[in-house]
Amino acid sequence: MGLLRILVAALVAWGLSASAPARAYTLDLKPMTCAGEAGSMEEAFALTREQLSCAPDRFDVRGPFVRSSTQLKTPLDSGLAWQTNAANFRSMLVRFTYADGRSRLVDVDPQMTARNWFPGNRFSVPVPSSQADLVAIDAVVERPFTRSVAGAARLTSLADSERELYSRSLAYMFMFGLLILPLLYDGLFYRVLRQGFVLWHFLMVATTSLFMLFSSGLVNEILPDIPLDLRWRLTSLFQALSAGCGAMVIAGLIEKRFLPPRLTMAMMVSALLPLIVKFIATFGGELTRITINNWFVFSFAPVVILISIVVAVALSRGSRGARWALAAMSGLMLVVAWRTVVAFSGSSLPFPINDMVFAGFVLLSLVTAIAVGDRFTGLKHEHDEAQMRAIRMGQMANTDGLTGLANRRAFDMVRTLKTGQGLLVADIDHFKQVNDREGHQVGDAVLCNVAGLLKGHLPAMDGREDDGSPGCVYRLGGEEFAAIVEVMEDHQLIALADRLREIVGRSGGEEGTAGLPQVTISLGVVLGRGQMMHEAFGAADRALYRAKREGRNCVRIGDADDCNADARVSQGSTTFGRAGA
Repeated sequence: MGLLRILVAALVAWGLSASAPARAYTLDLKPMTCAGEAGSMEEAFALTREQLSCAPDRFDVRGPFVRSSTQLKTPLDSGLAWQTNAANFRSMLVRFTYADGRSRLVDVDPQMTARNWFPGNRFSVPVPSSQADLVAIDAVVERPFTRSVAGAARLTSLADSERELYSRSLAYMFMFGLLILPLLYDGLFYRVLRQGFVLWHFLMVATTSLFMLFSSGLVNEILPDIPLDLRWRLTSLFQALSAGCGAMVIAGLIEKRFLPPRLTMAMMVSALLPLIVKFIATFGGELTRITINNWFVFSFAPVVILISIVVAVALSRGSRGARWALAAMSGLMLVVAWRTVVAFSGSSLPFPINDMVFAGFVLLSLVTAIAVGDRFTGLKHEHDEAQMRAIRMGQMANTDGLTGLANRRAFDMVRTLKTGQGLLVADIDHFKQVNDREGHQVGDAVLCNVAGLLKGHLPAMDGREDDGSPGCVYRLGGEEFAAIVEVMEDHQLIALADRLREIVGRSGGEEGTAGLPQVTISLGVVLGRGQMMHEAFGAADRALYRAKREGRNCVRIGDADDCNADARVSQGSTTFGRAGA
């Protein structure tokens, strides 16, 4: 939360520093401005003062030509700039009237909004110099798309305008730079953990960055020839996309068990409303030219309300992600609520609200970036725990519950007996008699003892575990065991099997393990030549049963290529050779 406080403090400081020049050196013309409408440019300029409206709803006009007339209460010197909102319009004429009765007419084409752009979606029209003081300003706008084109005008000195342009441009570029970091983080997060909300956050930050680029006017430095109509439409499009992606991010940040399903679905559907209104605005033509902007602003209200409800419900259920969502959305929710009230009150938007909308989106992007990292850490921990559980479950599925050795299922997963490997199949002699005479509890102890002896004297080669690597010991079922070892020659394999037979034979009785009866084992072995494991096992199993038939407590070696090959018996200190030799 310390980083969050730093971000909030930085945004507040930026807002205060950026808006200070406007408060100290600008003159808001709205209180002194009256408005009217006409069918042509000439008719608009011909309107008398009595024909203009000075009522609170004076800017709520829908005619093709809108005139705003400002009578300055105090005459002003030269060196001024007239500024207004750079919303879409077709053409504009501004007439400056001076105390000596002269007037100067300035033709404002839409591309002047790019040439004389000003941070905060504004542009400047330099007031023509004159020896007389400026006393009145009349502007006629052809087909404006928002009321703010006529109602958001102000006067500022050129020197102060340049200083504000410099300071605000730096502030916007700084904030734009901050938005690049979450994009990099999202890319790294998504490579490690492919979660949908990380991708949605990437898209949200990307569209927020584009919205900032177009809304602030910085795009005019990159694309100075971009048409005003295209820039205005792309600005609102990126704003709508950013809000929609933001709703998906909020849904992803909150843990699923805390999300109310129906409200979440309603929230996602409501996120489409701004895009639908934007589509209507694109093809609505003259019928929706003025009103659609208010409806576009209003279309954000349902998604904000539903997000608030979803976050509130998740908070009541103890969601950690909901706390991050509330912190991220709080600024934007206040700004949208304020902007909606102002828009439907019939008045134009003050400039600070536009800046605050942008600041709200930036705050949303930065705080949710921290939340994505927090959620990523939690999901990564859950993912790692799930993997560990899967590994443990896999080990349990492949492990014999009594002896702790790998089981028959694990043995069947070994496909081939490679060259340089040997297979041993062992069986405890007369084990049924042990169970019948001593009881199953003692029989289980004998099985565990034999398993421990085999495991202890056949360590995993090269530090490998019981995964089918050479040196693995398996309990195939009952009193039957198998082992895969690394050997190159027959005599090495036979010697190893004989040593195991002797170790097991000495482990019980009076000189062996206390309390356990003495047992012996018979073994069938086969040398690996790249044959399939079921072939190798068949040969070793047949060799084992030959050992059983010929007296037990002995070793036989089989050949997978010659299933009927004879084998020599190893018993005591007898020398062994290949079966059939």
